[in-house]
Amino acid sequence: MRIKCGWRWCFVVSCLIVACTEKKKDFVPDEVVQMDVVGGSIGEVLDTVVYLPLELSESAALSRVHKLWADDSLYFLADFNYSKIAVYAHDGKLKYVLDKRGHGQGEYLEIRNFTVDGDRLYTIDNFQHQIHIYEKNTGTYVESKPADVIASDIAAFGKDGFLLAAIPNGQAWAVEQPKNLVFQTDGDFKVKDAYFPYEEAYCEPLSRYSYFSATDSSVIFGSFRFDGLMEIMKSGKQAAHSVLMDLKHPIPEGLRAKTESYDGSSPYEFVAQTPVACRQYWFVEVTKDKKSECYVYDRHAGKLYGNDGQAMDRMAFIVGSDGTHFIGYVPDKAYYEELVKFGLYKADSLTEERLEQGGSALVLYRMK
Repeated sequence: MRIKCGWRWCFVVSCLIVACTEKKKDFVPDEVVQMDVVGGSIGEVLDTVVYLPLELSESAALSRVHKLWADDSLYFLADFNYSKIAVYAHDGKLKYVLDKRGHGQGEYLEIRNFTVDGDRLYTIDNFQHQIHIYEKNTGTYVESKPADVIASDIAAFGKDGFLLAAIPNGQAWAVEQPKNLVFQTDGDFKVKDAYFPYEEAYCEPLSRYSYFSATDSSVIFGSFRFDGLMEIMKSGKQAAHSVLMDLKHPIPEGLRAKTESYDGSSPYEFVAQTPVACRQYWFVEVTKDKKSECYVYDRHAGKLYGNDGQAMDRMAFIVGSDGTHFIGYVPDKAYYEELVKFGLYKADSLTEERLEQGGSALVLYRMK
């Protein structure tokens, strides 16, 4: 499949992107993952599990980590409730905290989402209709650029370009903008192309923390519109690969816009977050029976792995990847102890001491 440039293009898989009230159309994905066929335990593809205690700092206190971005030297932990990003070195030392709410230069009214590209950190501020840009190593403000659309997520894409996800949640946009779920922009955030068109009434009943997950060669896009993902390659050809996560009890097409389909009052299953990529693996979180079930899919082997309730190799609450590890976040001691009861690896004494002191830690799952 190819992406056709321009406003009037259409994906082969555009049948996925329809109005909330539209009837289901035939959809033939490039790949299907049978989510009820588990071929082994996640422990079979885990190499090591290492805890990284994070430096204690009141300024870096987070309500939770909604998204983590990692590069070759830094971890960026974002709390969208507090509109704050805490940045740590790979040894767990705090580098700086981006916490600049206000109306002045370099300040923002929100951090809806963020990404890192090159030596720059980019944050979305929909209240001011701007993308704010900072030096990634210091958090020093560089400049702000107006955004053409209200965006839910951002990902670097190709040379000097970006993808913006624009997902209407609960109701249609309050302001007029093109009816597409994904936009491709240039380095000044001017829209070049628009993907996944939808009709006027389209909306999603819930919001995700992130709609993009990135690898060196591609950007993964997912939303509540369908259980699966679109992998968009960063190459000049911009090929796209569609994947359906085939669940045993999926939400019927006509009920995907209903909040009650997701609140546990129905027997339906759904992919809860955009899958996170790490090498040939995808981490997939599925909600079923009011519980979160976590899986790892090995694309090379075509095999799905699940958490074994009897083993000490459970993976949970993955918030990002550095390309070698899936990365989880432990906010405090009580949370850690509860997870250990359900099979999370126990931490080393240094990490447990940091948690006892009121600190937090990352969990790095190195894959085979």
